[in-house]
Amino acid sequence: MSDRDQELNDALKALAQVYIAKLPAKLEEIRIATNRFKDHPDDRENFSLLHRLLHTMAGSAGTFGFPEMGEASRDLEKQLKEFISGANWSKTRTDQFCEQVLAYVQSSMPVSDALVDGEVKEQSSPITTLGDSEPRGKGLILWADHEFEKNKEIVQLLEQFAFDIQHVEKLSQLESLIEQYQPSLLIVDMDFQHGQFAGTEEVMRLRGLGKSLPPILFTSNINSFECRLRSVRAGGDAFFLKPIDLLAVTEAIEKILDRPNPPLYRILIIDDDVDLAQYYSRVLKGAGMIAEVLNHPELVLETMANFRPELILMDVYMPDCDGVELSRVIRQDPSYLDVPIVFLSSENNLQKQIAAVKVGADDFLNKPISPELLTSSLATRAERYRALRTLVMRDGLTGLYNHTAIKEDLIAKMSSASRSVTCVAVAMLDLDDFKKVNDTYGHQIGDQVLRTLSHLLRQRLRKSDVVGRYGGEEFIVIFPNTTADVARMVLDKIRMMFATIHHMAEQGEFCVGFSAGIADSRQSTNPDDLLTIADAALYRAKHSGKNQIILGDQ
Repeated sequence: MSDRDQELNDALKALAQVYIAKLPAKLEEIRIATNRFKDHPDDRENFSLLHRLLHTMAGSAGTFGFPEMGEASRDLEKQLKEFISGANWSKTRTDQFCEQVLAYVQSSMPVSDALVDGEVKEQSSPITTLGDSEPRGKGLILWADHEFEKNKEIVQLLEQFAFDIQHVEKLSQLESLIEQYQPSLLIVDMDFQHGQFAGTEEVMRLRGLGKSLPPILFTSNINSFECRLRSVRAGGDAFFLKPIDLLAVTEAIEKILDRPNPPLYRILIIDDDVDLAQYYSRVLKGAGMIAEVLNHPELVLETMANFRPELILMDVYMPDCDGVELSRVIRQDPSYLDVPIVFLSSENNLQKQIAAVKVGADDFLNKPISPELLTSSLATRAERYRALRTLVMRDGLTGLYNHTAIKEDLIAKMSSASRSVTCVAVAMLDLDDFKKVNDTYGHQIGDQVLRTLSHLLRQRLRKSDVVGRYGGEEFIVIFPNTTADVARMVLDKIRMMFATIHHMAEQGEFCVGFSAGIADSRQSTNPDDLLTIADAALYRAKHSGKNQIILGDQ
């Protein structure tokens, strides 16, 4: 197995391992809800919970390699839906259903226990997992909101990506549940249960007691300065106005939970002092950034085209070309108008500092500077630049690269591959019969399908792979250091996973597939030509049955 294939396999195994580790807890939740349903069949909140648990299991079990478990759960879910839709169940019928569910839990529990213990039998799914289980609290989100059912769509999407969501029914339970489960995240409605700002007041009370709290997202029906200020004072990491935007909240959760990973800001250091530049490079790399050193200013444009920095750190005084002149050269290129430039110099003359700012510098730091101040100053600037670039380059609906950005990235990736003599594969995807989805279920549901596919692609692909929305229901995926054959294997697994996801609408549930065409740089080194080849392969996939992936002509 090649290194690239091993990296993909390891990533898939890691995702499956998280899911498998949670199976016993998921089955236990189903058992508890079933016993409550048997004793209190009129408890709407409970039988709605049971239906959601069965529905989630039906969708996720097959995706992670347990199709029989998923189908059995789907059958139980369909039975319960009859009851929810108004079917008059006798006590005997209710008891029979509950016994079926409990038998399902009992038969599935030994399988999940064996998997967690590392005794994994081969499954029909391409994902098989061995090894130690993840801690129970991994990926667990506690959600405190009296309007929990209104967030069902968001909950289901998060659960499909291996998060556990547990509803906090009473604010008084929050403290004990945090201590018991050590969740990764809290979502708290500010006005939960006891009136305005009760949620934030409880969080502040817990902080006052010295409790260790995970990141917190606050929600509210009121969009006011006071609400937002209280969320900040309570230590909130984000604030969302109801109704909650699914894409925004899921992206915020992913970003917050990914914080332990270094930000990997790309910093270009331009300084003729080789030793000092290397020192700054080591400091920045130690803080989790990617640093490139340039000691010859005349190579700046070439270096920037290859490295694509998110911030430039340069000295004011350099031989042949000083920092002020160099910043003017950089700003002549429209592509680099927004890249932050920070001067680092021992120059204390205010007039010269002002002159530097006038030609496009964003900040002026004085030597010597402590490593802490240097890294924090640059990280703040780079983070702001990345956020602004995201607004410009991302599609508003899916959060993926937009048409312009994905084409620019393809050009850059192919240029890099040409220099390093490696291969780049590009895939063009198109949702099957998407017009029918919009006509039948409405554009809002269609948008949700697009969002779901975008999340699945980001979750299942490598970090080095790039995904963009090319337009409408069409997507592009760029696979660096990958041939078309390997890209096809990767994308085909995702195609099969996506086809099993059940989308919800008032008219009922439905599934959607996608078709794709793939080409690689062995066929053409011209980005436009490569897209044309992939698009032609996509056309053949569409007109020969759909829901398949076809390679471009050699």
